[in-house]
Amino acid sequence: MNTKLRLAILAPALVLTIAACSDKKTTDSGGLVAIEDRLVENNEIAGWTYLDAGWVANNISELTIHINGLAVVYERHGFVEAAHQSYQGTIDDGARTLQVTIYNQGTSPNAKATFDDPEVGLTGTTVWSDGAGEEAHFKLFGLSYALAFYRGPFFVYLDIGYGTEESLNVLKQFALNIDGKLQ
Repeated sequence: MNTKLRLAILAPALVLTIAACSDKKTTDSGGLVAIEDRLVENNEIAGWTYLDAGWVANNISELTIHINGLAVVYERHGFVEAAHQSYQGTIDDGARTLQVTIYNQGTSPNAKATFDDPEVGLTGTTVWSDGAGEEAHFKLFGLSYALAFYRGPFFVYLDIGYGTEESLNVLKQFALNIDGKLQ
């Protein structure tokens, strides 16, 4: 077989192989999507990029390193694993930081119990009735917004250190993108 014909046959196969290998999604040995791959990807939402490397906690000891005293709340409700990422973007001509943490609580009832736990700090929140997850709430804390929801075994907590309508809309966009990855 001549070289041109061989290249014509192999090139499409090579393109398909490269495309399959370049997919960011990783899986565990059971073929499930890794928790960190449920986060919003770098620049997936235009103008919002990773601020740092993020973290993953695969047990309560690792979670305690990252969130210290609050880890007991998640442990009480069946904590399995978590992934966190900070993002940077611009709102109102200022640099803003947005944080996202996804907690796998093992079961939907555990995620709901986490969502309802007053120690998570979501008392007095506003219901986002047409939002992400099975239930979603948001709250303005001084000059910051927080938004939380759960879907299946996952409890998701997002916050941004800026309290405007635009920052709330950015949080909602992140929540909807993550929710799509949890379904």
